[in-house]
Amino acid sequence: MKKPFIVCAVILALDQLMKFLVEKFIPLGSAVKVVGLFDFFNITHVTNTGVAFSFFQGKNFLFALIIAVFLICVLAWVIKNKEKITTLQKYAFCLIIAGGAGNLIDRIFRGAVVDFLDFGINSLRWPSFNVADSCVCVAAALVFVDMCKSFKKGNK
Repeated sequence: MKKPFIVCAVILALDQLMKFLVEKFIPLGSAVKVVGLFDFFNITHVTNTGVAFSFFQGKNFLFALIIAVFLICVLAWVIKNKEKITTLQKYAFCLIIAGGAGNLIDRIFRGAVVDFLDFGINSLRWPSFNVADSCVCVAAALVFVDMCKSFKKGNK
């Protein structure tokens, strides 16, 4: 169980480092083109006090509280069930913890989540996101893969 938590800590540190660098070197609302062809990938400094896709803006305290309670529950469940869950599940839950903790740190110490990964083609843009958001999405994919593997084995 030690290795997944080390991965969790490294990803959390990377998330916070990236956000620190974005805040230090890119003014809020500004963008730096990384892949210029069709304006495909930019580092764009934006903040979000809501949730995914900037829904429910201005509810930062409420979301910080919900995330904190959720993370405590996930961590307690993982520790309690560490002998029963698969390696893939351990990494998935550690990614959820890293992602949730990264955005919780932002909400508490920055007053909003810092987003900066900006993909799209010209004016057709996906909403900006960050490393922590990516962790949660990858974790969901890992849980799905693990469920499919279990279903295939007959462990319904």
